[in-house]
Amino acid sequence: MFSAHTYIDMFQNTKRTLTDKVITDKGINKVAHNFIDAQTVFAKMLAKNSEDMTKYFVEAQTALWFPKSNKP
Repeated sequence: MFSAHTYIDMFQNTKRTLTDKVITDKGINKVAHNFIDAQTVFAKMLAKNSEDMTKYFVEAQTALWFPKSNKP
């Protein structure tokens, strides 16, 4: 199963490839790649936060619906 990080990487790698083809100046290309790298870090942070929040809420809701019994 693919995670959000897989899709983020695929999209960002596509942007890097297009940047390499469109921007021929090495200095500007490096700056563009640095910007794409910063976007990648930010997007992955958002995805991780969403995954963590979803996991927390699902576990909390599950605990309410199916409380653990203290009976052996």
